[in-house]
Amino acid sequence: MRYTLELEMLERQCNRHDAQSMDLLHREFALALNASRFVAVAVGDIEVRVRSRSTPQEGVTCYRVELYLEERERAIGDEQALALLRRSFQSAINASYFLRVCVDDLTVELISRVPADAPAPLRAAA
Repeated sequence: MRYTLELEMLERQCNRHDAQSMDLLHREFALALNASRFVAVAVGDIEVRVRSRSTPQEGVTCYRVELYLEERERAIGDEQALALLRRSFQSAINASYFLRVCVDDLTVELISRVPADAPAPLRAAA
């Protein structure tokens, strides 16, 4: 499955360039994944792609992230998938992962959840 997520947070260092910030977020994901913080969501490895970073309002940063994974629970709906993701992120944050990126908690929204081989959604015009 391909999950497209929007992560909203207060960044610890908002003066980094987009590429640096996106790379740091990717590394934090790798650490959390290696520590099995997302085991409730997926069977096996999760491929993470940090697609974009924006600042829709002062002090708030929004990341668009795609996760490619084999779901542990095959017959769950989007709301259940989002609940599992949120618990996994909270577990990771409680274990001090993502703290190099964000000051406190982060908000997780599930934008889409489709089979991994489905065409990528078209981007809305800015």
